[in-house]
Order: sequence, then structure tokens, then C-alpha cells
Amino acid sequence: MNDQAMESKYHSKLTGDTALVIVMLALLVCVEGFTAYRILSETWEIASGFFYLYIIFIGLIVSIETIGCLKVRESIKNHMFEFKYYD
Repeated sequence: MNDQAMESKYHSKLTGDTALVIVMLALLVCVEGFTAYRILSETWEIASGFFYLYIIFIGLIVSIETIGCLKVRESIKNHMFEFKYYD
């Protein structure tokens, strides 16, 4: 297989892996959003006084997960030719 065909194959597989990373991130955000919603809906009388802390906490979690998922994608992209990941 020539280099152009192999590179094209690898980049199409990288697109598939990128889609998986995005789906994983979306699933994490949805589950955390649902969990936060359930907690807040059950404890609104208590939690309404410091609602902004929940927003900051959820924002930090989503930010950290997004950075982690982007790092995973970047790592796959950097090493996809070295380890013959898609062969």
C-alpha cells in the first residue's frame, strides 16, 4: 500500500476515533447534568442559597473532561503512525 493510501486510511480512522471521543464526552456531560438536576430538584430549598457553587463545580468538571478528551484525541493523532494503531 502506498503512503498516500495509508495516510488516507489512517485519517479516516482518526475521524472515527474523534467521533467516539465526542460521543464519550457528550455521554459524560449528559449523565452529570442529569445527576446535578436530580440533586438540585430534590434539595432545592437547601441548595438555592449556593446555586452558583453548583454551576462553578459542574463547569469545572465539564472543562476538565473536555480537556482530557481533547488530549486523548491529540495523543491518538500523534501516535497513530508510530504504533500501527489502525492496521
